[in-house]
Amino acid sequence: FVLGNHERLLPDADELRRALAAAGLTDLGSRTELLAIRGARILLAGNELPWFGTAPLVPSPQPLAPSFRILLAHSPDQLYLAKIDDFDLMLAGHTHGGQIRLPGLGALISPSWHGWRYASGVFHEPPTVMHVSRGISGSHPIRLNCSPEIALLTLTSS
Repeated sequence: FVLGNHERLLPDADELRRALAAAGLTDLGSRTELLAIRGARILLAGNELPWFGTAPLVPSPQPLAPSFRILLAHSPDQLYLAKIDDFDLMLAGHTHGGQIRLPGLGALISPSWHGWRYASGVFHEPPTVMHVSRGISGSHPIRLNCSPEIALLTLTSS
């Protein structure tokens, strides 16, 4: 997990961080973790910018490097860092899909440096594929043509 802008409103975000870790979730805020899954080396990294911490220190690709690199970022605004660090996949949220979407226009409001460009969906910005989830809630209770989303992504190798 990574934290984001809504957690800045908490009196003590570290208390939430500890509770999530105690529940068995892995805190990736400003850090990396190397996993071995079915013989594949997977690098996971977390980016909570600009609300918490720093960008994770990501090892540069090398001969014995991970075969797949995943960045979990609260905001799609961190895509430029994912591309610099050669991440294969970036998972983001923050934009809530724009909350209100009009036919032909798309998202009306998207809290991003890129406006509505990355409000939700899958985007390929070589070398990175980014999935931006609409999420399931937000600080505004109104959603129009922008249903909540829990994404299930299946990764397969060629």
